[in-house]
Amino acid sequence: MLSDDAIAALESAVSTCDAARRDLEAALTRAEKASDDTDHNEALQAIATAIQEWGAGQEQFADAVDASNAPDIPMAALLLKNETGTDAMNARRGVPGVSVDGTDQPFDVDLSGMRGSALTDAITMYVE
Repeated sequence: MLSDDAIAALESAVSTCDAARRDLEAALTRAEKASDDTDHNEALQAIATAIQEWGAGQEQFADAVDASNAPDIPMAALLLKNETGTDAMNARRGVPGVSVDGTDQPFDVDLSGMRGSALTDAITMYVE
């Protein structure tokens, strides 16, 4: 059982990861449709920002798990799902360009065509 504070912290982190995923998807689509170099570079920067925000959300999730009484990230995700219905899958996905312990689920964002190239370029150029 998770405390109310633990649930709030976990849900906040999940929300951050989910929002970053949406931002990443939008930025990848923008890069795909970029009509000139300026549009493309702005899209790459947006991709990098989304990747970094997603990683920060995952770190927030891992820290919230550490502060809770859950033994590990998978168990915390299960407890959160059972107690609130919140799916923490994006908080557990491995994200290219960032490394967070406990991210044990595959990265499932569509990277076909220009999307994969844009992600690679954004990570190489803008992610520290």
